[in-house]
Parts: sequence; C-alpha cells; structure tokens
Amino acid sequence: MPTRDEICSALESYVKHLGNHDVDQLVSLFADDAVQHEPLGVRTYRGIDEIRGFDTENAKVAFTVSRYSPITVTGRFAAMQLRVQLEGVPDFLSTDLFEFDEDGKIVSLSVVLDPQAQA
Repeated sequence: MPTRDEICSALESYVKHLGNHDVDQLVSLFADDAVQHEPLGVRTYRGIDEIRGFDTENAKVAFTVSRYSPITVTGRFAAMQLRVQLEGVPDFLSTDLFEFDEDGKIVSLSVVLDPQAQA
C-alpha cells in the first residue's frame, strides 16, 4: 500500500497537471482500469481511454484549480477540496475522493462539484 507521503505527492501532482491541462501527465496517475465519476452521480468514465478522452475535452476549457483544503488520508483513500476558477462564474469548490492501488495509482476518483459552494 502506498504511504501517506506517496498519496499526498500523487495528489499534489494531480492538482498541478489538472491546472496546467497536461493530459498525459494527469492520466499517468491513473491505473489502466480506473473509474472516474465526474461529476459524481452524473457521469462515469471507465478505463484509461475514457478518462483520457474526458481529460482531453476538459483541457479545452479555460479554468484553473488550486488545493483549497488539506489532503486527508485514511489507508488507501484520500480526499481534498479544490477551488475551481472559471471565467464568468464565481469561484467554487469541488470535493474529490480518491482510492489508490498497491502501486500508488488512482483506481477510483469521485468528484463532487458544487458551484454553490463558493470559495
């Protein structure tokens, strides 16, 4: 199982690559059979190809992200809040819940977007 430090490092990389729209580096953090629920309850992407497709389209949107909360870790699970900045919309928060595999790759990501949770 990855250590807390390894998980935190992976999530710092996730924020960095998401924010600078580096799809290749972002996708490299995921296991081949990962699942991404974004937003949770609306859409699910299964496997690295679907996640890459989503991230490629997402990278076309002019937004920035920054970590808003500490990273919390329990075993192979971690959570954090991100501040999302998108032109024409007040800054809002996203709460992201991650699960990691034995190799430190993301196997599950659930994104709770809430434009009313303003940062």
